[in-house]
Amino acid sequence: QRLSDLEKRPISEGASPAAVAAYEAELAKLQESLIAQRKDVEQMVAEAQALDAASAEAARIASAQTMVARLRSHLDAGSAYSSILNDLEGVGVSVSDVLKSSADQGVATVAELSADFVPAALAAARQDQTGSGGLLAYAQRHLGARSVTPREGDDPDAILSRAEAAIATGQLDLALSEIETLPENARSVLSDWETATKTRHS
Repeated sequence: QRLSDLEKRPISEGASPAAVAAYEAELAKLQESLIAQRKDVEQMVAEAQALDAASAEAARIASAQTMVARLRSHLDAGSAYSSILNDLEGVGVSVSDVLKSSADQGVATVAELSADFVPAALAAARQDQTGSGGLLAYAQRHLGARSVTPREGDDPDAILSRAEAAIATGQLDLALSEIETLPENARSVLSDWETATKTRHS
């Protein structure tokens, strides 16, 4: 019973004030150490979670980049690409309505636009020369004569020659800007080609 009573007595009882102060100081140090260790652990957990989030985001971006490369291949080939857009949206990438509008059928290739432009340009030149007199007008209407190299000028033949040269080098934006300067009767003949080119360019 006496031993039990001794165990229950406060540690400060029978101890000198200096000893009590030393015990309390050591206890305070221990508490501070535990608090510091807890903060370190919490920081490590937060950093680990941030690292996991960063790794997941890096993987998402890498996956999206691969999909965009596939999309570029489909656009270059003129093939449908709706499934790729679905995959992109699946990894959180916002897809524009412009891309969605042609996803099921694909867009015209640059080669197709270039090939389609030649007869369309000839028809546009003929349309503009309708009712015009002179040997040049006759040749353009009946023989298909037109400039095949880019030349200066604001007549339809010159405009079309520059547009064709721009298409040959893949500068669709430049070709479209040239087409916009054509007279309305000549430009109307190129309306289908212009629409397909704008879809491709956008």
